[in-house]
Amino acid sequence: MDMQANTGLLEPASMQALDWVPAMVWVADLDGKCRYTNQAYRDFTGMDLQTCLGDGWLASLHPDDVNAWPEHVSQAIRTQTPFTLDCRLRRRDGRYRWYMKHGKPFRDVAGRPIGLIGCCWDVTSQKQALDALNQATEKHRDVLGNLKQAVSVIEDFVRTDDSPAGYSSDNRLTPRQREILQLIARGYATREIGAQLHVSVKTVESHRAQLMQRLNIHDVAGLTRFAIRVGMITPDS
Repeated sequence: MDMQANTGLLEPASMQALDWVPAMVWVADLDGKCRYTNQAYRDFTGMDLQTCLGDGWLASLHPDDVNAWPEHVSQAIRTQTPFTLDCRLRRRDGRYRWYMKHGKPFRDVAGRPIGLIGCCWDVTSQKQALDALNQATEKHRDVLGNLKQAVSVIEDFVRTDDSPAGYSSDNRLTPRQREILQLIARGYATREIGAQLHVSVKTVESHRAQLMQRLNIHDVAGLTRFAIRVGMITPDS
């Protein structure tokens, strides 16, 4: 196969050299169209060179990441500066992996811009580690928030012993809202409530908003105090 006919950018010998590079290497023209992918790239995606050419290689990008590509290419060409894009590439088995796609403009012997050349590095492990850290941080915030609410509830309970009569049968609340109110008062986070009741996070948030509106209560600590006062839970539950 005449690689120069396919790329119009690099010599055939250069193409053969890129096939020996273990990293995933690609070449694009000034419009961001694929002109070449090396053997490592094709082995990963399962796409042959002919399929990759033009816009064909975009089929291996995750649908949510495709739109970012033209913008990065356009800016790199316009400013003649390198760029880096984190995106998901579909492996030949259909699974997606996170890759850092780095591209750099290059010129011909006369110094005229003729395209982009770049590499892809697998950053899936780093992404997963960062996601785990963010989840742990969010959980930590939830725990601290629950502790503060618990202290507020206990202080309020110690200060007052009034218990509005009749609230336990308050018909302003649906059975589902009572369930959610009890779980909120026991310190469950929104995601945990959704998982326990088999509903979405948005559904839990909607019920919580309705609870606050119907009871004229403006925070989670207030909901917890209400639940204790009407006997739905005890302070040590």
